[in-house]
Amino acid sequence: MTPNHSDNGPDAGAWPTGRSAVDLLISRGRLEHVAGSSRTQDADRLIRDASRRLGSARSLVESDSGSAFSLAYDAYRMAAESLLARQGLRAAGGDGSHRTVEDAISHQFGSEIAAFAKPTFERFRQMRNAAQYPDHEAPEFHEGDGRWAAGVAGEAVSGVRRLTDAVSLGAYRAGS
Repeated sequence: MTPNHSDNGPDAGAWPTGRSAVDLLISRGRLEHVAGSSRTQDADRLIRDASRRLGSARSLVESDSGSAFSLAYDAYRMAAESLLARQGLRAAGGDGSHRTVEDAISHQFGSEIAAFAKPTFERFRQMRNAAQYPDHEAPEFHEGDGRWAAGVAGEAVSGVRRLTDAVSLGAYRAGS
């Protein structure tokens, strides 16, 4: 979990993995830099909100699996966005913003936080789309889906907390 450089230089805390993917997302306008010095506060707020949503999801798994799934997905996405916020980045918004978060986070942190591995992120995002935009021919969500989602979201939130306790992520600088 340690970046491949000294934590004393101008890029202190820069994450060494996935730079080319993140640079590409920035160059295509899919990720943008966030101005201001509140990176850490924004990231901390996101992970606190993710934890609260995760708790709500877990409490609804048996009684309302669809809502549990949606809340778990929100917690998962917010945990991912907290890593971007720590780097002074965010998805530019609009169509494809969830995929942008998926691409940036799975390339950078998928090997450190198993819940953010590309296949898991993709499955979760696609299942969320099926829940948000239902198809009458698709099966309904059941308790197992809500339980799976809450489990993966819990792993993501825990993984983000472990990572950010061990490593200080600095502001992202393209190509550095």
